[in-house]
Amino acid sequence: MPAVVAPGVAADDKGVKLFRSRAVAPAPPVSAFGEWVVRRLTPETPTAALNFAQLEQVLSNAASLICGAVYDDARAFLGRVLLDVPAQHEAMIIAKRTADGFQASLDDRDHVVLAWPWDHLATRVAWLSTRAGTTAEPSVGEALFVASVTYTLMHRQQLDSVFALWAEIAAGFRQAHDPVPDSSAGSAPGSSDDSALGSGASLPRLGTQLFEAFLAVTGAPG
Repeated sequence: MPAVVAPGVAADDKGVKLFRSRAVAPAPPVSAFGEWVVRRLTPETPTAALNFAQLEQVLSNAASLICGAVYDDARAFLGRVLLDVPAQHEAMIIAKRTADGFQASLDDRDHVVLAWPWDHLATRVAWLSTRAGTTAEPSVGEALFVASVTYTLMHRQQLDSVFALWAEIAAGFRQAHDPVPDSSAGSAPGSSDDSALGSGASLPRLGTQLFEAFLAVTGAPG
């Protein structure tokens, strides 16, 4: 006669043992990409412990990669943020500051430092988050994701010029620092697309690679 087993237990040849189910953490939403990037840029120090300038720098680096990923494949981010009036207003602020900053840099190359849109995104998010007292990774990561995605989706034409200039500057920097190639060599040192500066010239590609890594590691819906 088979043994009678109570709910929640199973019988084997050694008797009865409890079923122990392991809780499976749900996959994060795509908006967690912002927090994921921020954490990788400051793995040892929590963002809440950073001073304002340090927080700005981390968020600027993160925003450049998020903008790059969205620019490279906008379809992957459509519907991920609410493009309401406040969000559009914030994106317009970033676009205007970027345009004004680029113009000021052109007018006075000797005294005005060029500021990229991700610098303005970082300053805006850092300032709002600091004022609200919420500078931990989940908070600033979410805010940066929303701001970066909204700006990139709404002002792609401005980013066409921004990324073209970024690539031009990076290529010039690489050319200035690479040794002169031997004409007999098959390729110039550092000329590969996989070189550090070569990759740095393509923020959209870097952003996409990081987003693909995020999806693979976290199981977030792509």
